[in-house]
Amino acid sequence: MKNNNLTPDSIRQHLNHSAAQMDSDTVESLRASRNLALERHRALQHAPVQAWLTHHGLWAGGSHSHHKHVYLALAVLLSLCLYSGAVYLQHDRDHADTTDIELLTDDVPVDAYAD
Repeated sequence: MKNNNLTPDSIRQHLNHSAAQMDSDTVESLRASRNLALERHRALQHAPVQAWLTHHGLWAGGSHSHHKHVYLALAVLLSLCLYSGAVYLQHDRDHADTTDIELLTDDVPVDAYAD
């Protein structure tokens, strides 16, 4: 059964009619849920990264979320990996510069032939 005459006003009227038939406890519970959802929405509007994480299921929200420890551990691990990679690349550059100088002066160490 498809009704093509649905307009925002007609939908509002149907919802108001249905809400009028509910008991007051249910209406109050729905109102409280709506207010909570609006508060969370406003909070996420001020934190776009957190909104993206929440949308993709990577953030449970709330200040008591146990996922925060996991994210902190992942951030520390990522930082250590980036630092380790930077140190490794710098060491390679230093070794390459030293090898070039040693080649030019004919003073090549034995470990240069092992590469």
